[in-house]
Amino acid sequence: MQPNIVLTLARSDAEALVGSLRRRFERLCDIRKELCEPDEFDELEREERAYFDAEHTLVERVIGELTRALDDDRRH
Repeated sequence: MQPNIVLTLARSDAEALVGSLRRRFERLCDIRKELCEPDEFDELEREERAYFDAEHTLVERVIGELTRALDDDRRH
């Protein structure tokens, strides 16, 4: 298991970061649609699709974690 990193942000910075990541997430969705299914014989296309798939998953996970932290902070 990977160690956790703790990051402290001002609420306004965290909210701005979530907004920025949501825009990036939307752009990644567009990029993935443009790439469609990579040509199975084109190594570069497969690598490019894998990169954007991994980035898409990471951005989605970070948005979720930040949103939960912001929601928890509001409740306290």
